[in-house]
Amino acid sequence: MNVSWFFSFTFLLLIHKVSAQSVPVEGIIGQTVILPCSLKQRPQTVFWRYRDDRTVCDFLRGKADFSDQDEAYKGRVEIFSSEIEKGNFSIMLSNVKKSDEGTYTCIATNLIPLTVELTVKEREEKQTTTEREAKRITPTSTAPPNGESTRRANGLLTFLLGCALLYSLAF
Repeated sequence: MNVSWFFSFTFLLLIHKVSAQSVPVEGIIGQTVILPCSLKQRPQTVFWRYRDDRTVCDFLRGKADFSDQDEAYKGRVEIFSSEIEKGNFSIMLSNVKKSDEGTYTCIATNLIPLTVELTVKEREEKQTTTEREAKRITPTSTAPPNGESTRRANGLLTFLLGCALLYSLAF
């Protein structure tokens, strides 16, 4: 019984560490989109990566560092300086291109990475001015603004899965 308890506990820890929050975001070609990354803790170093290997933006000691930024993002990424002290490391990507579509990751040391899945759509020319304004004002992401609700759901799911596993091993 002790061996199975040990393996069950190890399995649960691995599930918890590997699970990552994923946020869907929709952008429109030529417009601006916000890639959210809000952390409860306030790490000194945060990295934004596209497909895990292209540097979008780095935050070092609470300030943006664009020195290693990939050429594709030069002049198109902005940060929210006043929000960094609150743990908000979201970035704004302007002049969205179809080639921007894909997986972005917000990585902070010792925290679960946040994955943002950007989908880019063509601009609809037949919209009225009112419809365009409504789309610009209405956020396209369904994730909570601080991202914490989804993390709690992941933690609860892991906990319930662990309880079910332990229950099945005990009986």
